[in-house]
Amino acid sequence: MILSYFDTSVLLAILLDETKQEEAYEYWRNSIKVSSILLKVETIISLRRTCENNKHKLDDDWLRKKTKMMDEFLNEVNYMVLNNKVEREIYVRKELAQCRSLDAIHIATAIRFREINNNEKTNLYTFDSKMHDLAVQYKFGTNKL
Repeated sequence: MILSYFDTSVLLAILLDETKQEEAYEYWRNSIKVSSILLKVETIISLRRTCENNKHKLDDDWLRKKTKMMDEFLNEVNYMVLNNKVEREIYVRKELAQCRSLDAIHIATAIRFREINNNEKTNLYTFDSKMHDLAVQYKFGTNKL
């Protein structure tokens, strides 16, 4: 099985019932899942923000249900914490400045996972177009936008 790095946008598509939910499920299934610890942080913040911004539309139990669902998905992922090796990837790869800081951290972390995996084929799944373009540039297998 191929190592698959997941950006937060893919998990949020599943949890928030977005239009790309089925596509996101397809990527999630049958893969060795890896990500940055950012996946946990970004996902819980996004769920809480969504709940707060839509509290008049959502039932009182929405956040608890989605958090439980999130935890089940997150338990399937192997994480890398931010460290000086991830920071070094960002430092030497100037083109990472083409995307937002957290997305650059995700890509740098994916590069580190690939290196640890003896540079074997690695997928990087995201629904962010700038991040996707950089993933293609770094020769990751990617989803189609």
